[in-house]
Amino acid sequence: MIAKRPRVPILAALAAVFALWASGGCSSPSDHPAVGRTMGRLPLTSMADPSRRPPKYDGRVTLLNVWGTWCMPCRRELPGLLRIAKRLEDEPGFQLVAISCGTGGPEDLAEITATTRDFLARERLELDCWADPDAMARLVLSESYEFEAFPTTYLVGPDARVRAVWVGFRSRDEADMARAIVAALKELPPRAGQPAVAGPAAAR
Repeated sequence: MIAKRPRVPILAALAAVFALWASGGCSSPSDHPAVGRTMGRLPLTSMADPSRRPPKYDGRVTLLNVWGTWCMPCRRELPGLLRIAKRLEDEPGFQLVAISCGTGGPEDLAEITATTRDFLARERLELDCWADPDAMARLVLSESYEFEAFPTTYLVGPDARVRAVWVGFRSRDEADMARAIVAALKELPPRAGQPAVAGPAAAR
């Protein structure tokens, strides 16, 4: 769902997300009310392996993206997120957690998985996705982290605290996210034999 409560009518929710998209999203990623809050483990289901435990956020830098195949701003944003993840694929201290959602509340896991995989295959995108079949993760995000619209992307630091939140899509968001991720990665201790992350070039 696109609004704070999954029960909000879909037309009103769509109006909200496209209004955000047209206005360029929230004013500043660091001004979002969720910034500073600790991100707990969300009740997610892996589309690749339903027995897999949901990801933890402490000890790693996480880009947590809530999106949907039906959402045009999400579809425009997703390739940029995957470019960032590709550049950081050898960085074990980073993870991209993408939650593919339908347009309503609870949804059939097999159906949302098939829809997501069909979209990714058609767009030639590689992404390990998570699902929220009972809509509980969206409810938690709504009640505790001010989730209101698709797409919403949270940057979670290695202390599991939210550092920035991007609501909607803007073309400059990819560069902003990359810079913020690099800054957060600098807080991690360097791996043995590896230098610390030096600067924005690491995610370019």
